[in-house]
Order: sequence, then C-alpha cells, then structure tokens
Amino acid sequence: MKKYFYLITTMIFISGCTHSGQSNDTSFLDTTWKLSELFSENIRYSDSQIPYVRFEAERVNGNDGCNNFFGGYTLDEDSLKFGLLASTRMACPDMEGFELIFNKMLSMTTRYRISGNKLDLYADEKLIASFLAAQQS
Repeated sequence: MKKYFYLITTMIFISGCTHSGQSNDTSFLDTTWKLSELFSENIRYSDSQIPYVRFEAERVNGNDGCNNFFGGYTLDEDSLKFGLLASTRMACPDMEGFELIFNKMLSMTTRYRISGNKLDLYADEKLIASFLAAQQS
C-alpha cells in the first residue's frame, strides 16, 4: 500500500511540473485587434468603424478609423516594425486628425507585447497604443 502511495504521489508531482506549452495569451496572428488606447488617451467610438489591425503571415491589414490599409511588417521575437502601407483615400472630415495620429503611431512602433487579450505597441520603451482582441465568431 505504501508503495502505491509513493507511486501516485510521484506521478502527481511530475504531472504538476510539466508545462503544456499553452498560454492564455491571444494569438498575434489571425486576430482582429481593436484600438482601445492611443498615446495615453482612451478611445471611444460613436459609429461603427473602429480602428483595428490584423496580422497574417507577412501581411497586415486594418482600418485607421476612416481608410483601410494593408502592407507588410517584420517581426523578430518582441520586435515589430511596419513596412510601407498602402491605403484607401476616403474623405472623412470627422476623422481627419485622428487618422494622421493613428498612422504616426504605426510608423513609430518598434516592439509589441501581448498579455491575455491585450496587444500593446511601443516606441522603444514608451507605450503608444493598446488594442483588445475582438470576439472571434
């Protein structure tokens, strides 16, 4: 009986020490990340167009609140740099200043961090934007 107790205890200990390799963090790729904070300002939306980014293998696309954009990016561990981005040219008088600030943020980005369902973008050590993962259907 004592032998089984030690065997079971050892098995529980070993299984508790193994790492499943799974994380509670949302996947960087194939997730729509909706903007929640830009340069320390919380973002509130009055209409349906929410600025977002979506990363796919070697491509990024999104919306700056007015225009859709797409292009490339480079990723190396926690380093992130956006490449040249093309965009539509819609006229959005209510969003004109905002889209310039949003696009400046993209060009300033040097790294990222994901924690749970939140994606933070940084210019070196300074947090410049936060995004939340959209509910996936």
